Amino acid sequence: MKIISLHVVFGVLWWNLASAEVRPNSLFSDHAVLQQSAEVPVWGTARDGESVTVEFQNQKVTTIAANGTWMVRFKNLKPGGPFIMSLQGDNQIVLKDLLVGEVWLCTGQSNMEWALAKSDGGAEAVASANNSMLRMCRVPHNPQLTPQSEMKVKWEETNPTTAKYFSAIPYWFGEKIQKEIGVPVGIINSAYGGTGIEAWLSAETLKRGPWPQNKWTDPTLAKAEYDQRAESARPLKEKYEADKASARDQKLPSPPMPSGLVGEFKGVTTVWNSEVAPMLNYRIRAVAWYQGESNAYVGVASTYKDLLPALIKEWRAGFNQPDLPFLIFQIARNRKWQTDPNEKSGNAELQEAQLKTALTTPHTALVVTNDMGGPDVHYTGKEPVAVRATKAALSLVYGREISSSSPIYQSVEFLANQAIVHFTHIDGGLDAREGALTGFVIAGKDQKFVFAEAKIEGDTVIVSSSDVPEPTAVRYGWADLPKVNLFNKSGFPASPFRTDSWSINQTSPPK
Repeated sequence: MKIISLHVVFGVLWWNLASAEVRPNSLFSDHAVLQQSAEVPVWGTARDGESVTVEFQNQKVTTIAANGTWMVRFKNLKPGGPFIMSLQGDNQIVLKDLLVGEVWLCTGQSNMEWALAKSDGGAEAVASANNSMLRMCRVPHNPQLTPQSEMKVKWEETNPTTAKYFSAIPYWFGEKIQKEIGVPVGIINSAYGGTGIEAWLSAETLKRGPWPQNKWTDPTLAKAEYDQRAESARPLKEKYEADKASARDQKLPSPPMPSGLVGEFKGVTTVWNSEVAPMLNYRIRAVAWYQGESNAYVGVASTYKDLLPALIKEWRAGFNQPDLPFLIFQIARNRKWQTDPNEKSGNAELQEAQLKTALTTPHTALVVTNDMGGPDVHYTGKEPVAVRATKAALSLVYGREISSSSPIYQSVEFLANQAIVHFTHIDGGLDAREGALTGFVIAGKDQKFVFAEAKIEGDTVIVSSSDVPEPTAVRYGWADLPKVNLFNKSGFPASPFRTDSWSINQTSPPK
């Protein structure tokens, strides 16, 4: 009998699928974490008709491979470890150092991908990373035009050598959750900077829905537009490559990359195909979703209010978990500081879509980050956001009765020349950080906003301006990069909001 230890020959997992040897999907490697207290599928490839037996935690399950694949299921796995999993077919494979606990999928774009070592406090976190009960599985970039069956991944232990390559929010979130719940935690980090939400949805879902069928939602149109841009940039790319080669030959520094080059195609459906579809059978506990910056533009953000609920619905169906919890990270402010109270803002429109999705979709929670941003979309203070996400997860997923939410706009009263704004989740009261309240604008029936004075009175905020004697609308944080400082006493920043339902992001206020 041939016995193969997976940690010795990980590279051979990528043999041809037609091979007679039984092998697991690459999601099942040494150091993996499996979900506790649930039905957990384990699958892989083998020759047709091959009998495959998998043993784990005193359970032994046998199946027959068909069409080159096999799958078995384990029930009610108990937390703990390390454990060994044995797979027996014409050959035998032994997976070592497996844990059972909580598996989280941390996904989105660059702020979910941002490196731990590049974050505030990251160097210290890397140096002290030694939690044997925390494991990380990082999904590589591999955009594809068609759905894939496998990803080239492996699970890693947490130590100073591996942690320097971990992403910041997933690491700190996983570390804090593990210490709170006391069982092993596995983080699947599938994040890809610069991707729109449309890249994370299937072609079938994008064909349906109220959004337009255009280059943002149609894979064929998107690829055609990309190919056209790539062809136009081809002379520039060829010259750049030649200049780099010449510099290398002369032992000179490489020339700066010119603007106008076109990177790899990571457009519509390509990330769903490569970073979501291959893992849909893997049992997870919940999703932490941090994406939206690439959709936060005037004329683009308007579809997010429909696309985000569609994504949650599709992922829940794909993972076969109708109540799969989602933490929705509301994107941070960024770009240019607000100077115009009537600013058109794709950021604000998208933040509103995220807020409304969290308020109307069961088993979701909002993680507000709007105080963390600045001119650079990649803020470095990732640990405080991970703390907020941990509290949201403990409340939403693990049933803890703790303060876990930002102040959320509830209602407004207009009395005389002022607006009285009411909130939910005030948690001990409202608080203005570092001085007087900022970030509020107010308007009358002419729909022309002006910067407003705001003050906390009890559990409300009183908003007014001498320029608006009869106010009818208030907005807070309604800009790409507003100066905002409203929190609750538990330390959570208020979500941006508006009290009106007027047409937004118009060229100028109506006369």
